[in-house]
Amino acid sequence: MKRMISIVLSILMLGAMTALVFSAIHLYQNWKAYQKGTDTYQELSSSFVERPEDKKPAEDKPDNPKPDTLQIDFAGLQAMNSDIIGWIEIPGLSINYPVLQGKDNAYYLTHLADRKYGISGSIFMDYHNVPDFSDSNTIIYGHNMKDKSMFGTLDRYKDFELYKENPYFYIYTPGKRLTYQIFSCYAGHVGSDAYLYEFPEAEDFNRFLQRIQSYAAYDTGNQVMETERVVTLSTCTNTSRNYRYLVHGVLIKEEKN
Repeated sequence: MKRMISIVLSILMLGAMTALVFSAIHLYQNWKAYQKGTDTYQELSSSFVERPEDKKPAEDKPDNPKPDTLQIDFAGLQAMNSDIIGWIEIPGLSINYPVLQGKDNAYYLTHLADRKYGISGSIFMDYHNVPDFSDSNTIIYGHNMKDKSMFGTLDRYKDFELYKENPYFYIYTPGKRLTYQIFSCYAGHVGSDAYLYEFPEAEDFNRFLQRIQSYAAYDTGNQVMETERVVTLSTCTNTSRNYRYLVHGVLIKEEKN
């Protein structure tokens, strides 16, 4: 009887050890997959993006510097991948990535900016939009990664205090810097009005603006007019597959870079 108990315990211990080994392997593979995306985007940033602030001596830098205009080598980026159409920076969330546009909305869900497979995917524009950000509503997607990369910090805009300190995001295109002021943040249903990109009549766009402003989780105090241009940032939520966290920004400044 004791021998039987000993055998059973040995089998259970072996099973537990096997499960532990497989769990460790799974965790390592996940870490490696995440790290692949992190390494790729850090390499792109260090190779093709320069911030003038970085050139200043440490003693000349203010304690709380305002975001400087990035100097981005779009020629180099597009030589690597012609689908790179811009660069997005959200200083308050440490979001700093190239923006791509594919022939559909599926490819860059699973491919990095260098076209290699990666679970992080890319930050990418809806393929229906024109790539110069001139549409009334331009939609940009990104994964909500567990390591907070990509759009993994976007839902921090749930915090009104964070919004007040960081109400802007910036998009760079070859030769231009576009500044957007955030006016509405909320968790919205998949396929909601936020994803409209065609507005046959002016009234259609005005109705769209009214709806997405009415969905806002808090009042930003910003009202958007029907003649203005909007960018919608979209990522998954951690609570439901049927919802996305959405941040809408209106273009307030377009300047040469």
